Amino acid sequence: MCSVIQILESCSYAEKDQLLQICKIRNSGASKKVILLELFVHKSGLSDAEYSKLIYRESNSSAYFQLKNRVKKELEELIPLLKPQGQSDEVNKRIECTELLLQSQVLLGRGLKIEGAKVLEKSLKKAIDGDFADLTLSIFDISQRFKLEEVLSKKDLPELEQVIKSHLQILINQHYGQEPRQGNREKNTHLSQILNQLNFDRKNWGILANIRQSITEKKFEEASSLIEDSESDFSHSEGHRDVLEEFYIAKLQLLLQTGNYREVIQNCKKLHTKFSLSPENQLELVQREWIALFHLNRYEEALILLKKSLHRLCPEKTGKWKYWESIILFRQNMLKKALLLAHECQSDLKNSPNYYLGSKMLELMILFDQNDQDWLDYKIENLRKLVCRWRGKISVRIEASFSLFYELQRHLPYESKGDLLQSAYFILLSSGKNDYVWNPVDFELIRYDKWFCEKINHPAFSKVR
Repeated sequence: MCSVIQILESCSYAEKDQLLQICKIRNSGASKKVILLELFVHKSGLSDAEYSKLIYRESNSSAYFQLKNRVKKELEELIPLLKPQGQSDEVNKRIECTELLLQSQVLLGRGLKIEGAKVLEKSLKKAIDGDFADLTLSIFDISQRFKLEEVLSKKDLPELEQVIKSHLQILINQHYGQEPRQGNREKNTHLSQILNQLNFDRKNWGILANIRQSITEKKFEEASSLIEDSESDFSHSEGHRDVLEEFYIAKLQLLLQTGNYREVIQNCKKLHTKFSLSPENQLELVQREWIALFHLNRYEEALILLKKSLHRLCPEKTGKWKYWESIILFRQNMLKKALLLAHECQSDLKNSPNYYLGSKMLELMILFDQNDQDWLDYKIENLRKLVCRWRGKISVRIEASFSLFYELQRHLPYESKGDLLQSAYFILLSSGKNDYVWNPVDFELIRYDKWFCEKINHPAFSKVR
């Protein structure tokens, strides 16, 4: 282990002084730690007995050696703050990348999501430039933990897996079978401990991955069976908070997808009291609770949750929260306010094509209800251009629903309801097969084909039989 003197000898005089100044900021000026470090910096070369006598007025005081140990620990904490000198270019780049990685976690941990994401992205760029595959894996882990899909997303996983496997294989080829440089040494027992932990985590995350995949593929019975079989094991994993929280979030997702909205709310209440969730999972939980309230037509409760919790938890998603509020106002028949808010949220949704066009679809639904033909003509033409431009990049339910709305607006009044219901677009939407399946937790909170059925019986369309 390095001694205090060895640590200080690795520093230039300017760096020693810098460490001393930082120590003075962290401790009071009268602190014996500061006094001893100042002696080490400005009166180097004395013996321990001499330093002890200067501070405690006696040689070889037992208190001196305890103090010296505290100074050493202080220096070990402070020395990473110094810029490295005399290192190779690769080592310097790696240190810079690691520092950015640490800074991003500190910022994200304080809730500064935008700033933290920017720093994490800088770290990723340096990791790629420096070919630091192991740090890239850490960056992915952080981006997922803090829900930063813009840095590295789940879509990058296959490529990332190849990067890590290749990096590991290179390390094995470089070092496996080489003679040890410093004699024979026993295997590190801590690695076995880590391996046991990894095996435990791999099993749980593997089960969770299967649950998520089943939900994504709409195999809800399979997902339900997996959850039922593993819930007891997960509930005994309280020391592994990450996987436990994600398990319950996945369970809520399944309950929403299968329309068990009351059960979602019951589970949310239990989770609020049982866990102190991470800010990211707290946001996920509240969003799912809000969606359940909305689908149960409990609009006032949903509005309270939106304004008191969601805006506070994630002000960066103001556009989404305004979109959700405009949908509630529409359902409450507050059409003017809903139209104003649907338009207002669009500037914040341009980076989310489905939500952006979803807000424009909502505008059409409001204008149909208001029977405002002039505005309807203008908005439909405007949206037609956007749908054509983004075709293939947006949900096919938006494409089909817009075509249905376009058909409705251009051919009113119909002579019979049957003409409307026989539309190819309506059949695709109502069948809900393959890509046309309705997702109750995404942008289409009001199912377009259901609204269409409601609309053809609306008084404004009295000529429809």
